[in-house]
Amino acid sequence: GGGTKTKTRRPRTFSFSPAMDEPCFIKPPPEGAALPRLVCYDLDDTVWFPELYMMCGAPWSKDELGRVTDTRGTELRVYPAASESIRMILDPDGPFQSSGVGAKVAFASRTNRGKWAMEALNLLRLDEGTSLREAVGDLVEIFPGTKRKHFESLRSKSGVPYSQMLFFDNERINVEEVGQLGVTSIYCPGGMSQGAWEKGLEIYARNARQRSAAASILSV
Repeated sequence: GGGTKTKTRRPRTFSFSPAMDEPCFIKPPPEGAALPRLVCYDLDDTVWFPELYMMCGAPWSKDELGRVTDTRGTELRVYPAASESIRMILDPDGPFQSSGVGAKVAFASRTNRGKWAMEALNLLRLDEGTSLREAVGDLVEIFPGTKRKHFESLRSKSGVPYSQMLFFDNERINVEEVGQLGVTSIYCPGGMSQGAWEKGLEIYARNARQRSAAASILSV
């Protein structure tokens, strides 16, 4: 992770990945499974697409259907699995809140278009009442450079240890760097998907079981 966001793969004439339009049925985690206390998402091509460097940017426009577009009329779309999983995490009656975990949502992005990103987060909505920005509160880190720095700040703000975080990103370098901190980090090329969500919960629970077993051995 250098000082600027990697311009990933797609030319100016882009196409959306299948994850944007596939039916999405986000399943709750298995009963009794260990759950993360903080779930963090990258933004470009993880939460939304096109990536911001592909767009003409602000001032954004929002129509009566809630579609957010740039100055050329290109729509910034949110992956269904991103919005559905965030809704599940924040649902007061859902497994992430009612179980006592009280999980939080965060965003971490290396884009150098931070102002555009923040404006878009304020406009894009999970539902009629809640914007993506409101969903995360102050747990949003948007600046170029290694995502280790983003996560150092998120740990400080949230009080959640790395071992109790789950992270989704479409760039392997970010997944590797953040994974070295002890965060369960999931590679999701082509955007957030139902499969990435299920894989993330499964691997997080497995990592938690392994830590618990190791702790039990050490305490004997």
